[in-house]
Amino acid sequence: MSKKVIYTTVILLIAAGIYLIPVQSGILLTNLEGKPYHFFPWEERTVTVGWRHSVELTPWQETYQINRDNTLSFAETLYQSYGAGTPDTEGSVEFLSDGFVRVTGIQRNIPFYSLYYVPISNYSITDGTTIYPLKNYVPDYNHVRIQYDSITIFDWLRIKLNT
Repeated sequence: MSKKVIYTTVILLIAAGIYLIPVQSGILLTNLEGKPYHFFPWEERTVTVGWRHSVELTPWQETYQINRDNTLSFAETLYQSYGAGTPDTEGSVEFLSDGFVRVTGIQRNIPFYSLYYVPISNYSITDGTTIYPLKNYVPDYNHVRIQYDSITIFDWLRIKLNT
């Protein structure tokens, strides 16, 4: 084999790796069409979405387990006041001493978490230690998909260059 064939083969393998081999897993924020807003490397196996309820104006959180197939399974919701959208017929309800209510045991699996970003709602995601306010990563009044995904070097570069 000539050196030219070897070099060409190596370059093709590297290029294929850049486009095909996942190198980083994390939380990907996109619009409904899949256009990325931001990517967060994510070590935890849970993601919590928090916001201020639009009617009661109180904090609300939903925590999801990240499954092996990158789907999300409901773990718990935590809220301070009962109102629109509050689970009342599913799960196990626990009243906490700080005035919050925790609901667990709701069987819900989703491929991604979807929301419509409105600044007044103060949406955020957290890994349990760091809170990432969506206002820093998402344009106002846009649909957002929050999903766990593995990305390639090419995707990572494309996201970094577009944000």
